Amino acid sequence: MKKLLLPAVALGAMLASTGAEAAGYHLSEYTTTGLGRSFAGVGVMGDDYSALGFNPAGMQYNAKSGGQTGVTMVSLHTDYKGSVGPTYDPFNQQVKAPKSGSGHTRPTRVLPNIFVQHKMNERMTLGLGAYVPFGLATDYENGWFAETHASLSQVSAQTVSPALSYQVNKYFALGAALNIQYIEAKLTGAIEKDMGAPFPVALDGATNNLRGDDVGLGYTIGATFTPRKDIRLGVSYRSKVKHKLEGDVKLTGISPMVTAMTQGAVSNGNRDIFTKITTPEILTFSGAWDFNRCFTLTGTARWTRWSQFDRLDIYEKKTGEMISGTYENWKNTWYYAVGLDYRRNQNWTFRTGIGYDETVIKSPEFRTARIPDGRRVLTSFGLSYKKNNWQIDAGYMHIFIHGSHAYGTADGASKMDMKYSSSADLLSFGVQYKF
Repeated sequence: MKKLLLPAVALGAMLASTGAEAAGYHLSEYTTTGLGRSFAGVGVMGDDYSALGFNPAGMQYNAKSGGQTGVTMVSLHTDYKGSVGPTYDPFNQQVKAPKSGSGHTRPTRVLPNIFVQHKMNERMTLGLGAYVPFGLATDYENGWFAETHASLSQVSAQTVSPALSYQVNKYFALGAALNIQYIEAKLTGAIEKDMGAPFPVALDGATNNLRGDDVGLGYTIGATFTPRKDIRLGVSYRSKVKHKLEGDVKLTGISPMVTAMTQGAVSNGNRDIFTKITTPEILTFSGAWDFNRCFTLTGTARWTRWSQFDRLDIYEKKTGEMISGTYENWKNTWYYAVGLDYRRNQNWTFRTGIGYDETVIKSPEFRTARIPDGRRVLTSFGLSYKKNNWQIDAGYMHIFIHGSHAYGTADGASKMDMKYSSSADLLSFGVQYKF
């Protein structure tokens, strides 16, 4: 079978499309209080029940059993301009000039979460969480000039995590969580085909609709150290999760002439496909210092092993033949954040934070229309109100994403030269109840 180009890097590019909070496709927006301090001190603060998602040992810092639910709205703003092409017209045997233009994307997504904890005794705490640690979306307008490189991309990795923490002594606690992770991904776009011509052929009117899903298992382990009553330190490791996504790709709008020219390699209909994707390992260091009764200084350093995302290959399920392959060449990244909490009184707490995140992209040659990732600076503030056993939390974050240049292509796709300018706004609300 001749190679069929699934636009850009197909499913893998979808997982790596424009990010919001973190580089690549990692998300941390399942803690409203954490968002208010740019995710500094995650897992060791003890001011909400999301610790099991970052460091399950940190559940010990919650004095009471309880639960919380929250929602974060993520709005990504991306402006772009550039060109794509040229392409080849095999029917008229001529080269089509490059297309150029400009535009913007404004995808908005809602990320829910829910966590509960129960203190079995003074040493042991059980927890359960449902949240989204990985996921993104890009959505270009219909008919845009580079639709053969990208159109609609969506991914959602819903995770359910039962967890346990154990207080070893007054200084140390240990914790572990099982991560049951379900990934569902969707992709649409126009089709190009490498027919051995001087340039790729844009099959006008031909589109694909690809989806795949899978369930994988991983784990998170962590430890906390409390050398003094006013200092909390933590380290955690989130394992990789291996996924074999299975699904199908539906091709439409392909003329009989194209089918004949490609000897049936490009034709209307459905094909079963699969691809292997591994979400990265994450190592997180966090700390918090209550330097007086009103103020707490927080910090986090997080390392993510993106370098294992070296290639993305898609195979036809029936024959096992690779129908699309892309060299990604991502690099490992660090994220750094510092935050400050101010407890005005027993009811009100205010917080703020700033963070810096490196980009996974080594150079413009590996940045595509689905991956206009760039280094970013996060700024945020938030507040909490407590009354009896209830707590209401709110947070806002703005992300400045460094402008990026994209040359990336895949499997003989037409040449792209694009400039991106992006930012993101996040608004989060949560409610807690202590039993």
